[in-house]
Amino acid sequence: MKNSLLAFLLMPCILFGQLIKTNETDNFTHEKRIVTKEINIVPEFSFKAAIAYVSLSSIDNKIFITISGNSKSAGIVLATDIALLITEKDTIAVQSAGLQNAYGKYQANTFDNIYSIKKEDLIKLSQQKLIAVKRYSSLSILETDVKEKYQTNLMEISAALLKEMN
Repeated sequence: MKNSLLAFLLMPCILFGQLIKTNETDNFTHEKRIVTKEINIVPEFSFKAAIAYVSLSSIDNKIFITISGNSKSAGIVLATDIALLITEKDTIAVQSAGLQNAYGKYQANTFDNIYSIKKEDLIKLSQQKLIAVKRYSSLSILETDVKEKYQTNLMEISAALLKEMN
């Protein structure tokens, strides 16, 4: 009985711990770096989806969101390009973190693009379900509707990152 109660009380710590991949301070720059796990926003084996994964990271007080996926027209993301995170109540525009190539870490026709996000927008993402993601590039506009099963995933990693940042 006591073990069950202890496990129940520690559940939030265990769950947040699994959502955070990295939480470290750089020995040289003394910057704190936190990285969340990559979460699905569509079924894992959905080859039709242009945008498939999202992850969050922070370096000190700068927060970033990485949008990953696959598309034959992945295109180059310019420093002036944006992505839209459409929630049940808001549309959050995130700014490209700079010029980024069209190829992601997995293979050709994939992308991993990094965008800056404000803390107040991250707070919104921790409280609202993600409905869709729209990514602009030099070649295309890619939009993915987030399946209901995955709509709370970004809420969870947003809350975990905010907790680790504090």
